[in-house]
This record gives sequence, structure tokens and C-alpha cells, in this order.
Amino acid sequence: MARDDPPGGDLECLEGCVERVIFHAPDSGYTVMHLRCGARRITAVGNVTAAKTGENLRVYGRWVDDSRYGRQFRFESYQPVRPSGTEAMISYLSSGQVEGIGEGLARRLVEHFGEETIAVLDERPERVREVEGIGAKRAEALIRAWRRQTRTREIMLFLHEHDIRGALAAKIASTFADRTIEVLEKDPYVLARRIRGVGFLTADRIARSVGISPTDPSRLQAGLLYCLDQATGEGHLFLPETTLLEEGERLMAVERPLLEQALAQLAEADEVALEDASWGRAAYLPSLLRAEREVALRLLALASEPLPGAPSPEQTRGWLLRRGELAGVVLSPQQADAVCGALSERITVITGGPGTGKTTIVRVIVAACKALGRDVALAAPTGRAAKRMAELAGADAATIHRLLAWDPFKGSFTRNQEQPLEMDTLVIDESSMIDVPLACDLLRALPDDAQIIFIGDANQLPSVGPGNFFRDLCAADAVPVFTLTEVFRQAAQSLIVENAHRLIRGEKPVLVPWRNRRDEDCLFVHVREAEAGADVVIRAVTREVPRLGIAPPNVQVITPMHRGPLGVAELNRRLQEALNPPGPQRAEVRSGDLILREGDRVLQVVNNYDKEVFNGEIGRVTRVDAANRYVTVAFEDQDVSYDAQDIDQLQLAYAMTIHKSQGSEYPCAVIVMHSTHYIMLRRNLLYTALTRAEDLAVIIGNSQGVMRAAGNADEQRRFTRLAERLRARAALAGEAGHLDV
Repeated sequence: MARDDPPGGDLECLEGCVERVIFHAPDSGYTVMHLRCGARRITAVGNVTAAKTGENLRVYGRWVDDSRYGRQFRFESYQPVRPSGTEAMISYLSSGQVEGIGEGLARRLVEHFGEETIAVLDERPERVREVEGIGAKRAEALIRAWRRQTRTREIMLFLHEHDIRGALAAKIASTFADRTIEVLEKDPYVLARRIRGVGFLTADRIARSVGISPTDPSRLQAGLLYCLDQATGEGHLFLPETTLLEEGERLMAVERPLLEQALAQLAEADEVALEDASWGRAAYLPSLLRAEREVALRLLALASEPLPGAPSPEQTRGWLLRRGELAGVVLSPQQADAVCGALSERITVITGGPGTGKTTIVRVIVAACKALGRDVALAAPTGRAAKRMAELAGADAATIHRLLAWDPFKGSFTRNQEQPLEMDTLVIDESSMIDVPLACDLLRALPDDAQIIFIGDANQLPSVGPGNFFRDLCAADAVPVFTLTEVFRQAAQSLIVENAHRLIRGEKPVLVPWRNRRDEDCLFVHVREAEAGADVVIRAVTREVPRLGIAPPNVQVITPMHRGPLGVAELNRRLQEALNPPGPQRAEVRSGDLILREGDRVLQVVNNYDKEVFNGEIGRVTRVDAANRYVTVAFEDQDVSYDAQDIDQLQLAYAMTIHKSQGSEYPCAVIVMHSTHYIMLRRNLLYTALTRAEDLAVIIGNSQGVMRAAGNADEQRRFTRLAERLRARAALAGEAGHLDV
């Protein structure tokens, strides 16, 4: 056993020979193996590109006691080590690492060349002809195999030298194979474009180490694309040219003229689209500019076209009055206006806060369409929202992604302009969650003579994806918009609803301390220090809320931030420990810091079109296979399996960000809102959090944090030109089909 200074500083280092590979996942590199370290054999677990029996490795990690498999050395990184000593070399050469060398040939090679065997194979491999039984043809095959093995070793050492290890190193080596070093030395920024999990900063570190100039055009272009990509992740459709150049200056510390030249080169290569505006120029990723323009064009076309065979709003109102029993409800004047407009126009928007009757309107529209002989379809952005829509409307509903039917072979939706959806009326709920690219796909698939009705709450947070589609649509005055403001009596009795509307009006919410509760459905628990807040959250979920009749599976913790003592990561760790702890009979799978056990609540964090599971969907782990490192998750309407390669698409979901909770409602929402979240605290964040609770909202934090959020109407601005395009063209809506928007 050898000791060394490990890369992580506090990691232990072991060196030994691989005796047996128990399990190896080629995609992720996850490996379980027996490692002979001196006189003892240990079980080592970690990511290795292609570990084989007889290979010598130096591994860096920590000892852990696994509840199922006992004591293991879990390593975070490794380095291949050339063997020394004749028996070690024989074992290594005959391990299968080098194709065509068995134990007999390995022994003859070592007996002939002795301690110089490895050096001979590296430096003068043609000398293998000196060994008895090796002819020209066999020597050529042996030399090729040795060079392949050496190349793999060089690649891994190269990646390790640049602080790329484990599963990420395996993924890079698998992607570029023998060309890995050549590709990375020539253009390391390809990593940021091709490999998920690698950003500009990692690629830039490699670039510096291989001698690429800080002013190299490839670096400057990659940095600007990275800035645009980051902006997209923050919800922007574009960045003003000046903002993009400022971000580039901060990121790369180079002069503005060089960045201006790099941006011009990107525009010339169609990797960035520059568009003139009254205030300057907007820099888009080309796909986003095309999507925004197309959405504007299609919206204006819909607003300018009559609905074939549709009655006028007045005729519809008379028809509704004659059928007062429709859907078993009597509509208020505001609701009746919205329904009449929705049944008469090709496109309609209906927006309103909680308790204003949006669900009733959906139910009436469905009933009216059926009575009129129209084929109606319902959809929502997430599985939970679609399920709730179906239950309340009394009709089938699907997620938008499933409605459009993704084709994994084409890499696009099956339903599109060439193969549109088959319905007369499409009703979309929770429309504030729709980003511009998805809106574009949705509008493309709408039949030529069909109508679409967007329903949502414009006061909620915008979509996770780029753009501010629903709010822009409400604000642009280019399509019919009906705003519901009347709160109905039953809903008005709810403090959740009252506080939500207080926030809409810019007023402070009413905070009823938990200890003073009577029958209120919105309660407040004060915690002075954020560090103590996690204990209060755990107690609320596991003890106090269940005493009110709501079991932990029906309680969702939502918080503004990912990090910190009251962030998603720490709260998930604590809640998993409290609600689903490890046990001798409970298998678990690890992926980095993530531990998954049967029964865990999990969140899908990226769109996976092949599995037909999408960002924001919540499921429960129903099966864990620790040996083969895969889990099965039950979502609303399907079971999905994840192997070692894609487990990182999941996160624990006992706690989630308020952004991720959009489109879902929970019997109880435990809302973390503390002044230490200062940078995130805004009115629409608190509003969205409150409106996630169906029966009970429990705010845990301090009054400074809650009131800071309530009083901060400044929203994080999103760079989008959709409303601008719609306003500029609204007066010319009749010509929308001919406009280049």
C-alpha cells in the first residue's frame, strides 16, 4: 500500500493491483472491484474507464460502511500505475488489457526482457520479434494492441492532469475515443458544447494548460456563447449586445474590441443572431430568435382570423342563458364574458388569481364544446397539473409534451404543422409555465381551423425555460384577454386566498403565528437564525403538520434557494434522513452526493424525450438495484427506469425550489422564507409559493424575509421582445401572415 498527497487534500490514497472486476457499467464507468493492496484485499467502488484484472491503480477516496455490502473504499479519482517486478508485469500483461497476450506469452516476454519489458513495448516494440514464437504477423497485431492500450492510459492521465476524473472522464473518453487528446489540445471548448456537465470554465482551464492564448478567437467565441447559454438558463431569450460584451469582459478579462470581433465572427457563422431594436442590438441564439418570431407571427394570425362557424359572443351568451344548467354552475358576469369570448375567438387568454373561478370556466368550456359538437382537448405543462385539470374539469388531460408526441428517432415532436393535432378546441392550463420554444411547438401543431384557449395566473413566476410567454401575451393587447378579479365567497374564507390577493394589491400578508391558530389555513412559524430553521422544518413535516391530519407524503417543502442551511440540498438531506433513513434491508444507489432509496420522492430535472419524462415531474422510487446501479421511479402515468448514466437527471424532492413547484398544488406547502434569502425575495416568488397550498400553508422563516418579499415588486427582468413584436404588429394583425416578425 502506498500513500501520496491526494488531489482532494483530505482523501486517503491506496495503491494496488486489480484482482477482480465485480461490476462495470461501460456508459458511466461505475465499477466495483477487488484491489490487492500489499497483503490485503479490499473492495473499491468508483468510476473507472476500463479497469481490468492485473492493472495497477492508485485510488483516492474514503472508507465507508455500506449497510448492505459492508466496508468499502469509495474513491473519487484514480491514476493508472505501471507495474514493477516480474510477477506484477506478467499479471498485468496477461490481464486482458492487451489483446492477444495470454499468460504464456506474457511470461516469455518478461523472461526475455526482464525489468525492461514495459520500456521495450513503449519505446522499441519491434523487438518483440526477438521472443521465440512471435512472427511478423503476430508482432504487428501485438504492437497495435499495445498502442491502443497505451493510448487509453495516456488519455486518462491527460484528463486527470486537468482535474477531470470519474464519470466525467469516462464520458469524455467515450465520446472522443482515440482523438480525445488531439481534440482537447486543438479546441478544448468543444467540451462545453458536446458534454453535459462541462462548462466554459472547465474547458478554459484545459485551454490555459495546453497553451491556448487568452485572446484566441476560439476562446472568445466559446465564452460569448457560454454567456448566451447562461442567460437562456436564467430565462432570457437574448442579451442586449452591450450586456453580452460586458459579461464577456468579466468572464474572460479581454478588451472590448476583441470581443466585438469575436461576436461578428459568430454572427457571420450563424452561431449568434443579431437583431436591430430601437434601443440597440439584441444577441440571440438563432433557434430562440426563430422561435420568438414564429410565436409572434402565429399569435397575430390567430387573433386576426375568425373561428369558422363560431357564434358571436352575444349569441353565445344567449345560448348559455338558455342552458343555465350547463356544467351545473351559474356564471358570474366576468366568467360569462370569458366563456363567451373563449367560445367565439380563435385565440383567448383567461387570467386570474386563486379563487376567481378559472377551474369553473374550464369545466363550462368543456361542457359547452361537447354540447356544440366540438372536439375539445385539455393539456398542461406538468403531469401533476394535467392530472388536477382532468379531475376538476371531468375530462381527460395530458401534458403538453405527451400531447405533441415526441419522436426520439427524428428528435422532434410528431405533431407539427405537417401533422397537426386533431381537435377543434385546445385548452391549456397553467400557461404561465410555458416557455417560448414550447409555445412555438404548440402553436405549430394547432389545426388551421381550431381555437386555442390559454388559462393561467399572470402574477405567478415566469416559466423555468426562456421567455415570459404568458405575461407578454397578457400585456401586449394583441389577443383577447379576460382578467378575473372577483373572489368567490367560499374561496374568500381562505387566508391563503386572501393573502394571495393582498400581494396582488401590493399589501402585506396576514401572518398568524402557529401557536395562535384556530381554523386558519395560513400559518407562520418564526425562526430567528437560518441555521436553526432546518430543525423547525423537519419538526413541522414529521410531527406538527401530521397532528393536523396531513401526513408527510402530502406535505411539500418549498424554498427560494438551492444552497445554505435552508436550501434545497440541505433540507432534502435532512428530510430524507428523517422520512426514509438507511436500513439493513433498504438498498440504495449513490451518484455523487445523491443517495436514492426505495420510497424516496424524486424530481426529474431535465427533459428526457426518450423516456417521455420531463423537467419538473415528481415521482417515487419503487425499486433499487444496488448491484447494477439502477432505479425505477413511478410517475403519474408510467414507471421509468434509470441506470448509472442518467440517475443524475433526478433530485430528491422532499424539498424543491419555488420555481420547480410551479404547476403543482399540495395539501400542505411548507414555505421557507427567511431574510438570509435576501437576493431572491420578491413578491411573485411569495405569491407563487402561497398558491401552491390547497388546504394549508405553513411559512417558516422570519417576518423580515416575508415582508421583504411582499414589498419587493421589482421582478428579475427577462430579456424578451415578444410583447414588443405583438404590440408593434397588433394594429396590422390582418396582415400578420405576410409580416416578417
